[in-house]
Amino acid sequence: MTTVLCRCRVADYDAWRPGYDHAVQVTPGIRAFRLWRSQDDPNLVVIEETFDSREEAQAAWTSAETEAAMAADGVDMSSVWIEYLDEMVAGTR
Repeated sequence: MTTVLCRCRVADYDAWRPGYDHAVQVTPGIRAFRLWRSQDDPNLVVIEETFDSREEAQAAWTSAETEAAMAADGVDMSSVWIEYLDEMVAGTR
């Protein structure tokens, strides 16, 4: 499993959100997802998506279609930070 974290700034969260919801529905390979919104800046979001492999994750996140959709939905492309991660431990208290 590969988890992708993406941190980015959007022009308007409420305008951006329907595009993200659609992307989750049509992007192949997404097994799970979570979305965070900053308490201090409502247009700063962090996206977590889980894929079976890094190859699937990279294909989803680096495609020309994804980049075009992100830009069209108001993502400041200069603010995009993406990291591919392996989970090492999890728990609750």
